[in-house]
Order: sequence, then C-alpha cells, then structure tokens
Amino acid sequence: MTQLTPHLLLRADHGASHVATLLRTAGYMVSKVDDDATVELISGAPHVDGVVVELPALASIALVRRIKALHGPGVVIVVISSTTETVRRALASVAVISPEEVDDDLVSTVDLALIAQPMRRTG
Repeated sequence: MTQLTPHLLLRADHGASHVATLLRTAGYMVSKVDDDATVELISGAPHVDGVVVELPALASIALVRRIKALHGPGVVIVVISSTTETVRRALASVAVISPEEVDDDLVSTVDLALIAQPMRRTG
C-alpha cells in the first residue's frame, strides 16, 4: 500500500512541540523521537520521508552528520536552530531555519526540501 501522507521524524527535546503541531496541521504524519539513536536507526527507512531536528546547534550538527554517514545524502533533513549561520556553515546541504521563522517558514521549508530531493523509492 502506498503511503499518501509524508512521514517526518521530529528529533526534539522532551515535552510538547509547537513544531509537531504545525507540521501535523499542515498534513504531515509526525513521529516525535526523544533520542538520537532511534532517529539514526530509522531515518533511512522507506516509510520515513524526512527528519526535522530541533536541538542546540552542536547537537544538531553531530546528529545530522551521523545520519548522513549511516544513510547517505538521500535523507531529507531540516534543522531548526537559533544559530543558523553556524549550522549552515557546518551542514551546507541541509535546510536551516531559526525558531523565529518557524511559524511563517517551517511548512514551506519542509515542503521545498522534500520536493527538491530526488525520489528515493517507488511505490
């Protein structure tokens, strides 16, 4: 059966997430994950369309590098960071937005990142 709703993993700290609410309202299926190891393990799975990381800059950079080392460049990743330039310099191929931009730009940034990524699978 083909999955019609894009599935995103959200790696964020514990607690409720405004980001998850925005993405679900926009029609995404969001699985909030509270630990790096799980995200690393399943981010390359066929049922996962992308990963949104909402962690401090250094933690985000380290996680994204591990995901890309495990699964290659085909994983769509969007990082939310208050130090956007630091993350952009370290991860040039990843979309980065600031927390102040989340309400206005998160959904369109995720949409564009998913569209820009070549199809990884057919189904």
